[in-house]
Amino acid sequence: MAHELLTPREMGEADRLTVALGPLDGMELMRRAGASVAAAALRHHSGSAPVHVLAGPGNNGGDGYVAAGLLDDAGLDVRLWRSEPPRRSTDAGAAAAECRLKPGDLADFCPENGALVIDALFGAGLSGPLGGLYAVAAERTCACGADVLAVDLPSGISGESGAVLGTAFKADRTVTFFRRKPGHLLFPGRAHCGEVSVEDIGIPASVLEMIEPRFFENMPALWLDHVPRPPRDAHKYSRGHVAVF
Repeated sequence: MAHELLTPREMGEADRLTVALGPLDGMELMRRAGASVAAAALRHHSGSAPVHVLAGPGNNGGDGYVAAGLLDDAGLDVRLWRSEPPRRSTDAGAAAAECRLKPGDLADFCPENGALVIDALFGAGLSGPLGGLYAVAAERTCACGADVLAVDLPSGISGESGAVLGTAFKADRTVTFFRRKPGHLLFPGRAHCGEVSVEDIGIPASVLEMIEPRFFENMPALWLDHVPRPPRDAHKYSRGHVAVF
């Protein structure tokens, strides 16, 4: 199991390096990410209630457009919502153009109890407080009791510190890619992520040598080899002493 944690900036660098090394391009990474989200939704959602996909203006939203199209192909009742479209020249813009679903205005989004909400608004890329219609969408989702599947990280949570930026979605499950971010493990973000799955979308582990991440999940594999192992004939006087006052 991989223990490296990537900040949002480092994750962006991992994407960039992957595209530079080839053969995958940014659009193919987005298609794979969206497919991972759709697969998670199909595993955990009965299909009897609507699926609301909230698509943001950036790459997180692009993953949402891909997932929405795949879930629609699978026969689910999918409703797509957005406040603003992505730029046409971006991968997210291409994903939006490929998606056959007509998006509704995020201002009209009002999920039902029992529905599945896929939060593909901002993920780990948010740098300021979640505000405006995005904050209203988070509040409506929390109030209605819908199940929430977050793409990368619940929108409103800092990927670097786990802090709540204004307000935030509270997910039952989070699908992230390649490596976890600090915000998945640090409170209060950890409590907003629910069950976290890390999906392989084709980013090679070799990019970590160039990124040189500085944060790691605290697991025994990191330090167990450094714990002293006494010989079998050791006794209490050869193990050192502890004075307790």
